[in-house]
Amino acid sequence: MKSSTKKGLLLIGGIGGLLLLLAAAMAVVQFFRVKDTLEEITQPSVPIRELGVYVLEDDPAQELEDTAGYPYGALKDEEGRTLLGQALGEEPAWEEYPTAFALADALRKGECRAVLLEEAYQRSLSDARGYEWTETGMRKVGSLQVEKEETVSLAAPEGEQESFLLYLSGNDTFGDVSTLSRSDVNILAAVNIRTKKMTLVATPRDFYVTFSQTGGAKDKLTHAGIYGVEASVDALENLYGLDISYYLRMNFTGFVEVVDALGGVSVYSDREFTVENIRTYEEGYNQLTGIEALAFARERMSFPEGDYQRAKNQMEVIRAVAEKASSPALLENLSKVLDAVEGNFQTNLPRDQILALAPALAGDWEISSYTTSGWSDYRETYSMPGAELYVILPDEASVEEAASLLKETLEGEE
Repeated sequence: MKSSTKKGLLLIGGIGGLLLLLAAAMAVVQFFRVKDTLEEITQPSVPIRELGVYVLEDDPAQELEDTAGYPYGALKDEEGRTLLGQALGEEPAWEEYPTAFALADALRKGECRAVLLEEAYQRSLSDARGYEWTETGMRKVGSLQVEKEETVSLAAPEGEQESFLLYLSGNDTFGDVSTLSRSDVNILAAVNIRTKKMTLVATPRDFYVTFSQTGGAKDKLTHAGIYGVEASVDALENLYGLDISYYLRMNFTGFVEVVDALGGVSVYSDREFTVENIRTYEEGYNQLTGIEALAFARERMSFPEGDYQRAKNQMEVIRAVAEKASSPALLENLSKVLDAVEGNFQTNLPRDQILALAPALAGDWEISSYTTSGWSDYRETYSMPGAELYVILPDEASVEEAASLLKETLEGEE
């Protein structure tokens, strides 16, 4: 063989070896990046209360500092008052009110010109008859964050689990996933690794339930999220009589960014409908971006079935995301997906168990879904006393059916 040929082959071999080394190095970097990301999302964080400063829509104030000198209203014992005084550089004149509804009434009547109220409560005002005006009639001009005393985290079972019940919680906020807010998505996933079966049960956000913080009083399931994911878990365990092993909590930011990182998802719609300022969804499959998928999963006003259709659409989006995540798109976009996950997801699944579960979750799975039903009504709630809010009274037969389906999957019945 000629010397030049040998040199050429050595050069090619050297380049090939270098490329392999670079590929291996990238794989190692990605592996440690995955471990670092999992380490972050599995660490407990300090819950944050997001307080908003609200004025009437036609008020001239545009920013927080514009409300200096305004008479303020707040709920009794609101701990954010000190922070607000620091932000304004002066202590406002305060008036206390017993409920969020009384606070909204005072703002509307001019008894105060600005109110300090937890954002989750402000968004719940419009669920009450006579307070629909608060959705557009109250405008936020500033916000404050208050760290809440850390609650006892849901302990994960020890060892690898062949079957388990996972709570998927979607919060109705953008930004920091540690922010306490209403749970907009409440889906239980019964997973059996041996039989490769998964059952998804959606519980409407307006279900009228109890959880530990209510002391036996009834509240909307979505309000449980205001007290932390543990309260939501407690509510669902009480409702279905089953133990939840794990939770995965995300917010709007995480959902949108993960879908976009995957290159979008193909979602099936059983009807045509339009979400204003977003898009029209055709009957059949729709290729959606992150914000379009979020709007698809959140919409309910377009349907006579309301929250039931929304729950159905939410499970369809989960199916589409799971399908895309099990395709080559995940590896092709792994760096972007990890960027999207960081800071936007929380779970009590141990990191090592997630890594061990990953191979088992690959392949073809049989996935079924069910939405628990009930009757629409208006009732007073623990978190928002003073007026009756729209709720759904659980149909006990439907609850029992859902619990039975979850239990069958967990126990591995064919």
